Amino acid sequence: MLERGAGLDKPRYVLADSLVLEKPRDFSFFLTASVYNFSWWFNGEKLFVPLGDAVLVFRDIGSEVEVSVYTRPSADSDTVDRAAEYARHILGLGEDLSDFYAIALRDPLLSQSIDFLRGLRVRASTPWLATVVGICQQNASFKQGWRMFYNFLKMLGSRVVVEGSEVVVPPRPEDLGENAASLLREAGFGYRVSAVLGVARVFEKNPGLDSWGASPGELEEQLLSVKGVGHYTSRLALVLSLRVYDRPPIDRWLKEIARRVYGIADARDVERVYTSVWDRWSGLAVFYTTVALDAEPLSAALKRIENGLTRPDPGKLSPLTMWRYL
Repeated sequence: MLERGAGLDKPRYVLADSLVLEKPRDFSFFLTASVYNFSWWFNGEKLFVPLGDAVLVFRDIGSEVEVSVYTRPSADSDTVDRAAEYARHILGLGEDLSDFYAIALRDPLLSQSIDFLRGLRVRASTPWLATVVGICQQNASFKQGWRMFYNFLKMLGSRVVVEGSEVVVPPRPEDLGENAASLLREAGFGYRVSAVLGVARVFEKNPGLDSWGASPGELEEQLLSVKGVGHYTSRLALVLSLRVYDRPPIDRWLKEIARRVYGIADARDVERVYTSVWDRWSGLAVFYTTVALDAEPLSAALKRIENGLTRPDPGKLSPLTMWRYL
């Protein structure tokens, strides 16, 4: 995060509104703000969430979360109202995870880490950004995928100044113009370039899909119409944006881990068995599993499971700590 004195030539957003939200039971602001995040959006205390022409700043104040809404000086009241309305969804403050934790406590993999990870919520991205994350994770390690997404934001995004800090604002689908393909290749997307551009066109033509009020069925259908987007990517987008957990995003990494943990002989049975264990929380269980195992490469993750090391390691680069490194 670039602090005071930096970004003097960048647009400066002004405080337009503020509100205080009550935390639900078993909610961890730090875990929710830090997991799978970058230093320009979380600095250890404040969480910055850019939303178009607004930036939300979240602070932990004990039993509540304070939300400050910053906008361009010329922003209209609708921009402010929408930003405030979205604050609860972003942090998952309306979610009751008691049923999920009840399953996790008796799960052979997550039971060892659930006390450490209790309170973690998915920090909701927009459907557009969540889909780009999914594309970045295709056939890529944790480090490769998130470095790709980091480059995407850094090279195609813009910057604004909020509370003296420089905040990266992601590109919108319509911002990916003629030079986007070359920038994406430079960012390391390789064969994924066409998928990102195809998804951008879907959201550009159907702006209502890039909303937390979008229909999960319609969103997935439209994403799957893009060449290079499969069920893993579309389902991950649903988890990371709309909090739809009943369709688990299962890739080769999770498939092999599930086979080992649940003793599944036939790979074709993985999704059936996995959803029978986790029910409507299957997608959230996948998310928690990546954090519990530090998103290690498959061979290392399987070795950790064999040795009973299924608790995150705060001393290494991982989903838990990447905000300190990137």
